[in-house]
Amino acid sequence: MAIISSSSALSEAVNLLRKADAVLFDFNGTLSLDEEILEGSYVAALTALGLPAMGPGEYAGLMGRSELDICQALLAAREGSAGTDELLDLLTASYLENCREHSPVPESHRRLVERLVDRGTVCAVVTGTIRPMVEPVLARTGLIPVLGCVVTIEDIEHGKPDPEGFLLARRLLDLSEEAACVVVEDSRSGIEAASRAGMSSIVVNPGLPGASVAVPSLSALSQAWIDQ
Repeated sequence: MAIISSSSALSEAVNLLRKADAVLFDFNGTLSLDEEILEGSYVAALTALGLPAMGPGEYAGLMGRSELDICQALLAAREGSAGTDELLDLLTASYLENCREHSPVPESHRRLVERLVDRGTVCAVVTGTIRPMVEPVLARTGLIPVLGCVVTIEDIEHGKPDPEGFLLARRLLDLSEEAACVVVEDSRSGIEAASRAGMSSIVVNPGLPGASVAVPSLSALSQAWIDQ
């Protein structure tokens, strides 16, 4: 990926969105700015089970994987009899409680999705998070009715970097293989999954290589879209 200025990158990303038949958004860290909330929720869940909290950099090393994979990895690194479902239940409860206090989906992100849909572009969410964590947050933003589908880890066998989630979304949206699908991501595994699905990608983390284009943030892309 060539290094280009922020303004040029945003223009390129806007052009990708203009040509898109569908835009597939990752959830955690992309549509929802909730990484700190998630990390804190994992700490709370582990503490409730009497297990050691995460060490420095442990969560960062797991980001981009599904919640199921993260829970399994955390439990495998700790001694105890807790099961994955128990950890997921505690994680979900803590996460939703924190999200009730402050929506992690910025208004600018919601506006971008709505404006894309208004112009006839189908939008969907494809995430490695479990449905009980995703849908309540999306419902509070009012986005559920405008999304073509929401694909979560329960719907597939293999999470990112496997392309299964993106390919399933394309089928659920009744799009042909020739349809122009653009993925919006924040992780290396998500970028790889998009590439393996044969889809263009916009990454909201300029430090990650491999995407079609990298932009400073989804809010910046939203403003560039509005200003077009």
